[in-house]
Amino acid sequence: MKNCKTTLTSAILLSGIALAHADNPLEEIIVTAEHRDYSISQTATSVSVVTASQLASQSALHLEDVMRRIPNLNAASGASRNRYFQIRGIGERSQYQEPINPSVGLLVDGMDFSGLGLSASTLDIDQVEVLRGPQGTLHGANAIAGLISIQSSEPSHESAHHIELGLGNYQSQSWKLTSTGPLQANLNYRLALGGNTSDGWIKNATLGRADTNNIDEQQARLRLQWQADGYQTDLGIMTVDADNGFDAFSLDNTRTTLSDEPGRDRQKTRAIWLRHQHEFGDYQLNAQISHSRSDTEYSYDEDWSYVGIAPDWEYSSFDQYRRDYRGQEIDIKLTRTTPNGAWLVGVYSRDNDEELERNYTYLPALFGSRYDTEYRAVYGQIDRDLSASLQAQLGLRYENREARYSDSEALNNQSDDDFIGGKLAFLWQVNDAHRAYLSVSKGYRAGGVNTNVLASIPTAETPEQTALLRGQQVFDEETLWNVELGLRSLWPELGLSWFNTLFVMERDDQQVKGSLVLPRQDGSTNFIDYVNNAASGSNTGIESELVWRAGESLTATAALGLLWAEFDNYINADGQNLSGRDQAQAPRYQYALGLDYQINPHWTFGATMEGRDDYYFSDRHEAKARAIHLLNARVRYQGEQWYVQAWAKNLGDATVTVRGFGSFGNDPRKFYVTEPYYQFGAPRTFGITLGYEL
Repeated sequence: MKNCKTTLTSAILLSGIALAHADNPLEEIIVTAEHRDYSISQTATSVSVVTASQLASQSALHLEDVMRRIPNLNAASGASRNRYFQIRGIGERSQYQEPINPSVGLLVDGMDFSGLGLSASTLDIDQVEVLRGPQGTLHGANAIAGLISIQSSEPSHESAHHIELGLGNYQSQSWKLTSTGPLQANLNYRLALGGNTSDGWIKNATLGRADTNNIDEQQARLRLQWQADGYQTDLGIMTVDADNGFDAFSLDNTRTTLSDEPGRDRQKTRAIWLRHQHEFGDYQLNAQISHSRSDTEYSYDEDWSYVGIAPDWEYSSFDQYRRDYRGQEIDIKLTRTTPNGAWLVGVYSRDNDEELERNYTYLPALFGSRYDTEYRAVYGQIDRDLSASLQAQLGLRYENREARYSDSEALNNQSDDDFIGGKLAFLWQVNDAHRAYLSVSKGYRAGGVNTNVLASIPTAETPEQTALLRGQQVFDEETLWNVELGLRSLWPELGLSWFNTLFVMERDDQQVKGSLVLPRQDGSTNFIDYVNNAASGSNTGIESELVWRAGESLTATAALGLLWAEFDNYINADGQNLSGRDQAQAPRYQYALGLDYQINPHWTFGATMEGRDDYYFSDRHEAKARAIHLLNARVRYQGEQWYVQAWAKNLGDATVTVRGFGSFGNDPRKFYVTEPYYQFGAPRTFGITLGYEL
């Protein structure tokens, strides 16, 4: 905790210096992900916002490039990118054969892409909003831990065209083209095209290649906006084409792999949405309808080696998962503004269809499954002024969820569940500088069936394995209660804002991701994911963010997340008592310190220091991610119509672990002795970006 204390002290010192002198007004940030738009200082939710200018200054291509600056947001890889998100220690770490019910919602322009993390491209993004804590009123069953909302930039009535090119080490290249302007009097457009490629930082010794863990991503966005008196209609089209490699694990725990069948991490998405907003008197009607389809492939060389590495001991297998996702959503809400507040009511519908085809060496034939879910919800919210300085906010959501599962093993399962979530908050304007809130909210997550466990029961090789599998067939619904106490402090004349939140979360029937490791007679291992329930768990912590605009040339930022996430009562499938142990993917501290200094009208220098504590990768073994402290820097020259930015990340070349296993052995040279294995994140990277305004 030494680094955590140092960071907190730095934030306090920054606030003290800021109080001494500054004369630069703060930029107003509007949070759009909630049912109503709020100034960030007026929210009753712990929320972080990353703006378009911040994304540009960080040379960000994906959400993973900026996530460490957001308190208590973490991610797991096990793929080409960190795309399985956790908020306050709650969230998924991977997906194999099992369908998942996400804990962290991911919205892109209001469309639900939960579980499809490659959709989190930052191409032409206006802002990223991260809402922490259960969003039972806002998004229901897919947001028990929180919500990530990504909003693309809106069309403009003024013509503007921008082109950007980037080069970096590891053969990295990026490009971006944006164009916006009017098509006719009331109709504006915005088009964004972009892509990025990289060989990655993995070398494959068996194949003699340096691109088996490559990045190859292309994106496109088109928006049309029609405005007239009293209404606005928006049409959006989005495509994502990611054809990334996946060859990340080495038997030697280095960035040199030995696999002879590298895998892929692909996603092809096509999505369209239509949004309409109509105002009449005190009323406002908002409606959005969307359709999306995503085809994905996730595959890997399971033995991480080659034929001949250890004759008489080795095995060779390949695992491939192809999924076809289809989603349709409709969200309609009516809002009325009154002299002492506002109220709204809404209806929501979402249909998701997911088809899986698994091609695995140890299966006698292709495995196929279909998982269809239907969500129907009604919700409402009341904001009411109780006095000149006190406001109350009440939100409720009733949701019905139907799920149907079937597969090629003749397994069929259906469920029909009703959920109620909501939030009650009181907001108090203490004085001109300070605003406090106290909120209580409830979130929920559906239960389900461990289909991979059920499908594996016939293949069990011993009675003990059969009994172990039969004990993990189903898991129950989880509920979460969250209490937050927040203080929003603003000193506009000093250019200073400081937002702090204290939270306590209690989880009942906590869903826990685990894995069963069943040895086969040939020496290989059957690795089976499953979910079961802990009796209870608690997640408590603090989130703090400070911004100081010290005049026109200097901006300092500080962010801190503290988290204590433990099992109150949990015995896992192996009979281990994990009560009192830290939950997985829950570092005790995370921090980010930033400094931007404009040397003169043309030159700007920026630096950030990011860090986090170590944490368990899983709840079934002791392997941990290392604590990290990363230094990033950039220098920018701004001309009249062009700019150039040189950047470097992880200047100290620190070792970053983004995924790990510790419950099995996979090295035939060591006779499969159990040992930890790690996937490594980016080492030192650097590059240059050139942009031109046409």
